[in-house]
Amino acid sequence: MSRKKQLPEVEPVKLKPFHGIRPGVYILIIWALIILLLAFVLFVLPGLVSNTSYVTFNEPVVGSGVYEDGIYLGSATDGVYKTTGGNHKYTFTYEGEEYGEVESKVKRKVFFTLFSHKPQLIVPERSYNDEVKEKVVSAFIRDVTSYSAVISAPDTFHYPPIFSAFASNSVEMSIKDVRDAWLLALSHISSSSLYEDYEVGKEILLKSGILFETEESKELEYYIEALFNGEKVTLEKSMENNILLPTKDGDFFHYEPTTVEMGYSTTLTVESAKEAPVKVEVYDFSIARNLVTEHDWALFVEENPKWSKDNLETLVEEGLVDSNYLKGITLSPYINSIRPIRNISYYAASAYVEWKSGKDGVIYHIPTEKEWYTASFSTKDKEYVTSLVYVENNPTTPTAMLGLLWEFTSTPFIPLSRITDYDKIINLGNMYGYDDVIVKGGSYVSDPSSISIDTVGITSKSTCSEFCGLRLAK
Repeated sequence: MSRKKQLPEVEPVKLKPFHGIRPGVYILIIWALIILLLAFVLFVLPGLVSNTSYVTFNEPVVGSGVYEDGIYLGSATDGVYKTTGGNHKYTFTYEGEEYGEVESKVKRKVFFTLFSHKPQLIVPERSYNDEVKEKVVSAFIRDVTSYSAVISAPDTFHYPPIFSAFASNSVEMSIKDVRDAWLLALSHISSSSLYEDYEVGKEILLKSGILFETEESKELEYYIEALFNGEKVTLEKSMENNILLPTKDGDFFHYEPTTVEMGYSTTLTVESAKEAPVKVEVYDFSIARNLVTEHDWALFVEENPKWSKDNLETLVEEGLVDSNYLKGITLSPYINSIRPIRNISYYAASAYVEWKSGKDGVIYHIPTEKEWYTASFSTKDKEYVTSLVYVENNPTTPTAMLGLLWEFTSTPFIPLSRITDYDKIINLGNMYGYDDVIVKGGSYVSDPSSISIDTVGITSKSTCSEFCGLRLAK
């Protein structure tokens, strides 16, 4: 067993006093100075160096934005924004229209700026003029139109508040009457998410005294509730259409005023609603025998170089066409091509109609859905055209209304327009112009067994399709 070693004795180390101050005292002072310096660096120095402050806003107008000294910050309904201390001018807008402003002195934050971002609340003086109120209504229709295209979506898809936001903004701005806008928006409800948001918005309006309900909206509400609560509703066709033969009017056929019932009997669903039966009055009109041709379009482009293929980039930037505009088509005013023009957009078709009207001194238009239906009904015994080039020898009615190309109509696609006052809904939709448009008749590549005069196709106004063309009406 080894013996424990004996360590030598040493003299303990002792700190000497400093200017008569005991070591324990001056060590405490040193630590206190270090802590004070650290606190100064962390809690005071950043504020002294940066002049940083923070502001926030709590605007009651859903969707409003705010500018600081003319520079856009972001949403005025929430968010915290970094700024500098001093005087600033804040401008509040909705959809580009100013409704409030305030000049405010933002206090400079000195202490705890590295860790605490407690913002200063900025509140403006508000004034809601007619332009702002019109923007609220217009944005409501635009948004509900856009989101009505999403019939089903994954759980992660975010539906923003549309009906409820509109209702809140209407109350805030004291908009007294929103009946037309509410009716049009109701006719766009195509998903359970929109329906749920609609119910929230309705409760807000019911407590406000704002006029929003009509007989048409109540009728439509009944069908919408049935649609999204799983109730079965059958929509029955109530009349037989009579074949109305036209009279020849040069290269057009003239139809006298009549009543037709478009669509077919169906069980109401979001998908079937667009082809549900609806009885409509049709005023007298004329419709062209043939579609607008490549030669017709060449003459148009020759006088309107804006619509030439060489100007494609600008047309796309302006949202008038897509990149397929006139794709695969060579235009020449010297070659009398009878092939129908295609790969044009609704906007381009509208420009052609305007030019043609001025050229001929005749007021042309793109046919409405009910005009197209009336004319096509008179051709229902003709064969479905499955070729792009087609010459018909039957001169009694328009040519190739089923097959050849889908044809533009000027009627906006509104999902539930046929369930209530069709003409009123369509007229309201045309006032705002946010909807896609209906196309009719199928194309040469469609399955003839799946296309009838009741079939409703849909296209956006800027889309250019190889399978879509234009027929004039007047």
